[in-house]
Order: sequence, then structure tokens, then C-alpha cells
Amino acid sequence: MSPLEALLNSEAGLLVTLPLALLVLSVIVFVHELGHFVAARRFGVHVKEFAIGFPPRVKSVVRGGNTYPVAPITPDPIDVSGRLVRLWSGDPASNLARAVVVLDGSSPYLRADAAHAAASSAAGLVVAGLQSVQDAIDLAEMSIPVIAVTREAAAAMLADAAGRETVIETSRSKAGEDETRVHIGATRFALNLLPLGGYVRMTGENDEFDAPGSFMTRPAWQRGLILLAGPLMNVLLTPLFFFVAAMIADVTGSVVAEVVPDSPAAQAGLRGGDQLIRIGERDIVSLTDVRDAVSAAAGREVTIVVKRQETELALVATPRLNPPTGQGALGIRMRATVGPAPIHVAIPRAFQRTWDALLLLPRVIGEAIAGTQPLELAGPVGIVQTVGVAARQGLEIVFILAAFLSAQIGLLNLVPWPGLDGGRLIFVIVELLTGRRVPPRREAAFHFVGIMVLLTLVLFITVGDVQRIAGA
Repeated sequence: MSPLEALLNSEAGLLVTLPLALLVLSVIVFVHELGHFVAARRFGVHVKEFAIGFPPRVKSVVRGGNTYPVAPITPDPIDVSGRLVRLWSGDPASNLARAVVVLDGSSPYLRADAAHAAASSAAGLVVAGLQSVQDAIDLAEMSIPVIAVTREAAAAMLADAAGRETVIETSRSKAGEDETRVHIGATRFALNLLPLGGYVRMTGENDEFDAPGSFMTRPAWQRGLILLAGPLMNVLLTPLFFFVAAMIADVTGSVVAEVVPDSPAAQAGLRGGDQLIRIGERDIVSLTDVRDAVSAAAGREVTIVVKRQETELALVATPRLNPPTGQGALGIRMRATVGPAPIHVAIPRAFQRTWDALLLLPRVIGEAIAGTQPLELAGPVGIVQTVGVAARQGLEIVFILAAFLSAQIGLLNLVPWPGLDGGRLIFVIVELLTGRRVPPRREAAFHFVGIMVLLTLVLFITVGDVQRIAGA
């Protein structure tokens, strides 16, 4: 038993199982979202946020876009995002939710406009050309972040923003001082507290449909490729997991454990300990290879190549068509040898197993529809338990499970359910076929409802997993 298996089977097993399961899921989710991220950036779609896990946020950094140094007025750390808008005196605008508002620092109505913006749930205030010390004192007491810039900087920001995402962020310098900057067109990379998932938030997915860099402004074929990129990355990750599993431990050969007296194998000269190399034209690695090769040769002579003490021997036997019960056609009992697979064996096995993993979900769904097998669903809690069970059997089993999870997550995201990649692809396909586009707001509302229903389903599945595990 390996140290990992011993630890997992000890009383402290859960302390290892939970982080291991979360790590497996995080890698799969990261690769999926990376596919969306790279494709979006390739087609000029602005990615507002790339996150692993779900909020609240634990740690984040802002990268890319254009950065402007500014002077903070409010003493508290600033970390807001929104869109830059101009709200000069007398502007009747009332809905400034999530907006970063630019105000005229020389206006006699500055404080009234600032109060109006705060009441409208603005994300933050940018005051251009602040002139009064008293105004600065009053603005520092606002309930939202406030920063001061020159008029020239404000004009540059407004020209640069043009509807793009804006982030106002305060960071601590190496000298221990707070540094505030405005980032326009940047991407926030975040690590969130709830690790069961992740997301890429693009401009124009659910709002700001006509903004520069919006997902919805791209041609249908580009939107389709961006949506396909995530599941495709999961499919590409699957053979890598299978390959690593095979390099850790896999079936490397088949050895004769026992020969039945007076059987075709005994008459041919096979002995216990012989390693089967080839039966007829079929190379032998796994026990399945032995079964299939013997079945194909039943009733006729076949050459069996074995390795005995570093020497290869060619023996001739005739597998029986109607063997005695429990003896098999050749009359041998086999055992598999296990160890790290050679690279030339591990690579083709990885791709063959990937194909099998991709066929698994459609087959299970088909059996459930036909009523031959029940459809069993597992939520996050069930997945954590399954990873724990796999880890107790060996690290290679964890990678095999990760490969199946990656393949299934990729396929499930292609299911035509509102909010999933497949549901969004349906709208793209309809647009390509008809040349007509569903209004973006109507499509966004449709996906929102689908996500809410899906989250409710996940909640019920999770409750069922907890009840099942607690009653086990």
C-alpha cells in the first residue's frame, strides 16, 4: 500500500480526500474556462473576469487594458468595477447602477450630483479637476469610492472607455503605501471561495450587448467557436489524464497463473508463469486480448507465443469449442501484470479510452430512456466521495476518474439546455440557418431562467447525495 493510500484509509482520510477532489475539479474547470478565454481573446471579445470558484472573492489581480494613476479621496481600499459615464450638472440620468461616474470638479452642483450618483447605486465616482478642499472633505464621507483626476486624465478615460469595463483598484506598494489606479478594458483573474466551478464573464453576454468588444457583436460563427472551445478543451484534456494514469500503473502483460491438466494448453506445453506474447495474429497485453484471441481461434490450431525465463517459445494449441464448465477453451487461468506502461503503449490506450469515455454518457442516457438501466446523477458532494473512493485504490485511479469527469463535463456542457454552452449554441445555429437573430435581451433572459432551474436541480441532487452518504 502506497503512503497516499495508507493516509486515505486512515482517520485523517477526509483531510486529503476533500482537497484532492477540489483539485481535480478545479483543473477540469480551469481548462474548460481557459478554452472560452483564449477563443474570446482571439476574436476580440473583452473578458471582464476569469474566475475559478464562485464568490465571495478570495484573491484577484487585474491585468491588461490601459491603466491610469489617480488620487484616492475616500480612505478605504477601493475595488469596484463598472462602466465610465459622464454625469454633468443637470443631467436627468437616474439609473447609474454599476457605473463609474465622472463628475465636474468645478461644478457648483458637485455634491448634489455625487449624492444623486450614490443614491443610484453607482460603483464609484471620478471627480475631474477637483478645486475645493471642502468638496474633498465632503466627498470623502460618501458611501461609495471616490477618486480625483485631472481634466485631461478624465477626458482620456472617457475616450478610452467607450462602454468598456472599468476597474478602480487600490493596491499596496512595496513601500507600504496605497496606490490607486483605474484600469480600462482589463481582465480580472480571480480565485473565489466556493471552489466547485468557475466562469469566464465576457462583455455582452448578459448586458452591454452593443459595447465595444461585446460577445454579441461578433459574427455567429465566431460566437459558436468561442462556445465550443470550452467543451473541446475538456475533450483534449481527457487523453492526457488517461496517459498519466497509464504511466503510473496499468496492465503491462498477461501471465498464465494455472494450467488445467489434459487441457489444450497442457498438451501444447504451456506452464504456469508463462507470459503470453501473441495468440495467432493478435498481440496480447490485457486479459481481454486473451479472451478475444482464444474465442476467435476456437476449433482450429493456433500458434501461441510465450515468454518463459527470457526465452520466447512458439507453441501450437487448438482451443475447444465446448470446454468443460469452468475450464475455458484453452484450459488456463490468467493473471494480469501491473506496472508503468511504456509510452508507445500508453499513448494509443489514452486515445482509445478517451473514445470509450465519450461514448459512455450517450450510452447511459440511451439505457435510461430505454428503461434498461436507471440514470444516477451525482452532485458536487457525490463527486468528492467518488474521488475519495478512487484515491484509496491508487493515484492512477484518480487520474482515470478525472479523465471520465473531464469527458462528461465537456459533453454535458453541449447539452442544449438554456445557459449551458449547448443552449447558447442552439441560438447560434438557428441564426446561421435562418439568417435571423433572436434579440439579445430575450436570449439572455432565456439563459438566465435555464441557469436558475439548473442550479435548483444541482441543489436537489446535492441534498440527495448528503442523505445517501449519511445513510450509508
